[in-house]
Amino acid sequence: MSSDKEHLVQLRNMRIATRQRTLVADVNVDVYGGRVTAMMGPSGSGKTLTACAIMGFIEVNPGLMDGSLRFPALSDRDWFEGVRGGGARAQRRLLNETAALRGSFLTYSPQAASSALNPGRTLGRQLELAISRRNEPPVGAQAVQKAVEQALAEVGLPRSATTALPGELSGGQCQRAALAIAVAPHPRLVIADEPETGLDPVLTRTVIELMISVCKDHGCGLLLISHHEDTVSRIAQDVVRLKAQGDTA
Repeated sequence: MSSDKEHLVQLRNMRIATRQRTLVADVNVDVYGGRVTAMMGPSGSGKTLTACAIMGFIEVNPGLMDGSLRFPALSDRDWFEGVRGGGARAQRRLLNETAALRGSFLTYSPQAASSALNPGRTLGRQLELAISRRNEPPVGAQAVQKAVEQALAEVGLPRSATTALPGELSGGQCQRAALAIAVAPHPRLVIADEPETGLDPVLTRTVIELMISVCKDHGCGLLLISHHEDTVSRIAQDVVRLKAQGDTA
């Protein structure tokens, strides 16, 4: 469990470019345990790209040109060392090297909740797989089942949802299911990419409040990507604002 002062992400002066233009430049992000950090900006400013870079996923040519990425709570390693200016091959290496962090140290919930769910697996099975990524996963079928039921209860889903396929869930239930999967591994950081997408205002508020409550209960940091000023002003302790880049690098 993270402490309120734990420094989870330190991203400095990141620049990512294609051969024709700069996509993001001079991006700096800090995320701390027990706090909500919001990342805002107009469409095309690179919010999702920045979130993916924090997870070690960059798929742009030539891609990462400048910047450093550290997870101070883990070590002082600069994960971008040897990747800056290295092109696609170096970025694939970064993806492989950070694989063990995704789903354990940090988790990601995409814009469309359904994208976080495997349509061919029951919610219960998907939660079991997420729970298996914990540093100390429960041992035995009964303990795993109890952990699944606890994960469902945390987000207000009934035990019967264990046997449901994603296609059998409503939009709001899918958002709750995606949140359950994101926090089930007991990560220290949850990255939520515009969880308001496709939801009405009442359901949006419900989902956001639930997300904050669950993350607070687990003591993990929350990096929330959003374009809703009212939501951010209400819930975020820290705000990162990205600007749209020009047409040329």
